Amino acid sequence: MNVFFHQLADSAESLTMQQIITFCQVYEHGGYAAASESLGLAGPTIWEQVRSLEKIYKTKLFDRAGRNIRPSAAGKVLYEMLRPIMASVESTFQRLAEETNEAAQRIKLVTGVRMMLEELGAPLRAFSKIYPDSNLRLMSADNATAQEFVLEGKADLALLIEPSQSMIQSELNYERLYPLEYLVAFPRRHPLIRQTKVTIADLINEPLILGNPNTIVRQMFDQARFRLGINEPLRLVAETDNSAITIGCVQAGMGVGIIASRPNGNLTKRAATRSLSAEIGLVHVVAAHRKGRIPTQALTKLLSLLREAI
Repeated sequence: MNVFFHQLADSAESLTMQQIITFCQVYEHGGYAAASESLGLAGPTIWEQVRSLEKIYKTKLFDRAGRNIRPSAAGKVLYEMLRPIMASVESTFQRLAEETNEAAQRIKLVTGVRMMLEELGAPLRAFSKIYPDSNLRLMSADNATAQEFVLEGKADLALLIEPSQSMIQSELNYERLYPLEYLVAFPRRHPLIRQTKVTIADLINEPLILGNPNTIVRQMFDQARFRLGINEPLRLVAETDNSAITIGCVQAGMGVGIIASRPNGNLTKRAATRSLSAEIGLVHVVAAHRKGRIPTQALTKLLSLLREAI
């Protein structure tokens, strides 16, 4: 047993943060040349650091594929384990700067347009009062892009509609914040407004404005149609990537829209809505951040305010 621990100590002692960073960069960029450019190190140096890591772990981390390289099975496993450690180390700099008041709080937040216009005003205003010297960088993106922003370090936090299982990223943590309803939004004076309850079957012959096939709204709407046995083709007049754009199309009189929102929200004031939650269910807004990340006090406070948004 003592021999094992001595060997482990020797291996850990020879492992450097630069080797870990280099390995992760080669993995993420898919090659030595791109990693060399990203890190500002010579190609042979990059190659030697990866070779040193392979010696420490006694396994091949990358395989040749023609002129390119690809991670081995062991390389994939090692990357999955090291990435949260990298995120944790990176966040220590922000955390300590916050403790010593050496830097104003800078938080990069990415979300959808609808959320920015609907729910985020109050919590962001409250956050700015608590941290008057903070700097918020606000970006908009669809679900897939927002998650990529967090993975690539372009954003600290993503607020998005809870992704389907196929869109879940293993390197991110997801926390449910608050629920939204699936709604059908009608232009003013539409005849179906007279009904207190509207079903998906009522909408089949309507000119529809729906999210594109990659959006959660579209996926859940199509799943509900399949479950209910509604196979008639849809009259799609527009496909969008955000419920805010869908509402804009409805208000322009283009047709009937399906959105994930709040029935009493600002965006729906100029359009009559009916809930489709009985047939589709509810959906949640989630916060996504990198696994291993140590949140700063400011980021923790922002998350707390977002939980209280509804």
